[in-house]
This record gives sequence, structure tokens and C-alpha cells, in this order.
Amino acid sequence: MTPRAFTIISLAAMMAVLGFSNAAIAQSAAPAPGTLTPVAPALPTPVPGAERASTAEEDIPVMQRPRPEFDPIGIRMGSFLLFPQLGLDGSYDTNVFRTATGELSDYFFTIAPSFKLQSQWQRGMAELYGGVSDYQYAKYSQESLADWDVGADTRYDIVGAGNEPGSTSLYANGAVAELHELLSSPNTVGNQKSPNRYYNDHAELDGTTRPGRLGFSAGGIFDRFDYLQTPLNGGGFINNTDRSFDDYQGYVKSFYDFSPGYSGFVRGTYESRSFDQFLDRTGVHRSSNGYKIDGGVDLQVTHLVSGEVYLGVLKYDFTAPLKNLSGIDYGVQLDWLATPLITVHLTGSRTLTQVVMAGTAIMVGDAVGASADYELRRNVIIQGHASFVTASYPGLTRHDAYPDLGLGVRYLLNRHLSLNASYDYTDRTTDATGSDFRDNLILVGINLQQ
Repeated sequence: MTPRAFTIISLAAMMAVLGFSNAAIAQSAAPAPGTLTPVAPALPTPVPGAERASTAEEDIPVMQRPRPEFDPIGIRMGSFLLFPQLGLDGSYDTNVFRTATGELSDYFFTIAPSFKLQSQWQRGMAELYGGVSDYQYAKYSQESLADWDVGADTRYDIVGAGNEPGSTSLYANGAVAELHELLSSPNTVGNQKSPNRYYNDHAELDGTTRPGRLGFSAGGIFDRFDYLQTPLNGGGFINNTDRSFDDYQGYVKSFYDFSPGYSGFVRGTYESRSFDQFLDRTGVHRSSNGYKIDGGVDLQVTHLVSGEVYLGVLKYDFTAPLKNLSGIDYGVQLDWLATPLITVHLTGSRTLTQVVMAGTAIMVGDAVGASADYELRRNVIIQGHASFVTASYPGLTRHDAYPDLGLGVRYLLNRHLSLNASYDYTDRTTDATGSDFRDNLILVGINLQQ
């Protein structure tokens, strides 16, 4: 079945199960917008050993607060609840092809049906999920495409439940997807007709035990990336067989609840990336092996500040002439309830992205960002974000910088309908000739849910 056929069938099914009528929409308010938690949101998971979080609404992050009059109720299916959703967006992009000069603009529409089937068990959990994002451009139809994904995850509680002290559990996740790279990717070549596309098969298994204040977890992650041919302007294709690879990761983690609200941890990760083709289009072998060793803290300082901070080292080895990589590894994710109506999020991380550029194999991305959710009214949420990403390429002198700013609003009409609008500005400066760009993206949309 093609993604387009899947979209049409999903739309028909989604409208049937949503069962919207004028009478239903006219009923008293209900669920939150698409990205809000599809059931009455659970309280933030406390750090092991932390004091019990306050259940007062003002002590819960804005986007996690229960809104019974706006939250979807789902469709009961035995011991499961089905949450269908349909997003319909219209967007205007001022620089579709992310070019430094001769910018070309266009309107495009996004049709995004999705679903979650979630268990309602007292212990353990299981979930099936999936969705399609169908992008249709008005003028530059060669950019139209459809991404899709389907997956399942489950947690089996062997002893106890969830993250409670004395518990032991197993978690598993599996998913398949067809996705695309943005045209701003360094893997984009100047004469390609449409974005690079690929399949991603994902599997993950984790086991965690916390017999007391000291706990352990271990697991593995597997990702398979299969890249498709990319059409070129004027005919022909880019053969991306040399980009397909398997990514294996294994990790162990030890954590200790040393005081209420604080849990220290040490985590070690080993990663191996194995390419199908021994030599790529530039004549080098891109397979690699590496590791990360991190130490950090999961924290919950009263009910106002919670999150994770870690710092460590990383080292990845490549085959000459590609350059090895070593340096620091870090991550920050903090949520701060600045006021009863405002939640602030602070993030920072280092990521390693595979690239197929001559002279290098990895893009090292360093990102910092801040965002905020402001509950102007019970059913009106204003969101803003700002981030700054720098990218470097071991073996090359190229450096990129990506500032990004955005502002949006969500208007919850009732438990079946919400509206949203947003503006996003992106700018890339780089010492790679002709690769600078600026882009403005304006979006308005509607979300339907049950």
C-alpha cells in the first residue's frame, strides 16, 4: 500500500471513528490540542526517592495539566482506549529549497491522521501507535511526500510497578517508519529534485531493577536505515545504497537515590555503525565504533524544578583517512514552573549525525534552547521557543550556525476540536560557499480528536 493510499484510508477511518457532527462540536468544551497528552495527563514522574509531587494544578507543568473539559476521552476497546486524531494544517514557506539566493516560496498543506491504542492496566502497559504526515505543495509538487510510522511498546512489571522502589521491569519497543531528510541537511546536493528518503526499523529492549536506593538498568537499541534513490533535476537518480547502515547500541546504567529529589547516575554506552557497502561514493569506509561515559543527576527540587543534567566523554574511531572523534558529551533538560501560569523548559545536548560528505563522516551538533508555555486562559496556550545550534565536521574546516525562533498559540474549543497557529524563523550561516539561507514558516491548523 502506498503512503497516499494509506492517507486516504486513514482519513476515511478517522472521520468515521471521530464521528463529528454539528451537535457534537457544539457540546461543552473538551480535549487538548494534538500534542497535549491524549488522556488526562499523569503527574510528572517523580525522581526516585523524591517527596511526593503536589497534585495542585498550579504545581503541574502547563502542558501536562489535566483539563477534563478539553482532554479526549478515547474509545473504549476492552481493557484498551483508542485515541484517534486528525491534524489539518496550511503553511506558507518563504524559502522552500533553503537557498542562499533566488528564494522560492510556496503554500503547502499537511494531512496528519494518527492513533494511539493504550492499555488501562493497573500494572504494566502496552501501546500501539501510528500515523501519516502527507505534505502537499501547491506549486512545487515535486516536494510533495508522505511520511508514516507504526510501532508498539510495552512494559512488563516483574516485581512492583513502574519506577517504584523495589520494582523490577522490562521495557520493549519496536517501530518502522518511512521518513525524509530536510533540504537543509548537509547531505542535500544542489541538483536533487526532492528530499532524500529512507526507511527506519527500530527495536529497543531495557531491563531495570531498583531493589532499594541503588538501582541498575541495561539495554540495547537497534536501528536499520535504508536509503532510497533520490531523483535529480533533468532526469536520473542518486544511488544512496552507500548510505544504508545498521546502528547497534548497548548501555548499562547505575543510579543511586542519595537524597529526596536527587538521584545520581553513571551510564556507559557502546555504539557500532556498520555500513552495507564497504566503500562509499567518495572511496572511503564509513563504519565506526565508539563509546560514551556519562555521569549526572535526575533531580526534582520541590515541585518547581525537575529534569536531568549529565556530563561525560565520548570517543569514536573511524577508518583512515576519516578523522577520529573525541571530546565531551553532555545533556540538559530542565522544567521550571516559573509561575502558576508559565512553564519554562531549558535544553542542551551534543548529537552525532551520520553524513556522506567528502572528508568527514559525522556532523557534531551542539544545541542549546529555551521554550515556554503560557496559559493565557484555561483553553488558550501561548508557546515560544528559541534555540541555537552549531555544527562542526571532524576533518573539515566547515562550521554551521542555526539560530531558530518561534511563537505559537493553541486554542482549545472543546474535547473534539482545537485550533493552532505558529510562526518560525530559521537562519543558517556557514563557511560553505552558497549554503547560507533564511526561512520563514507560517502555519495555521485544526486538530480533531476523540
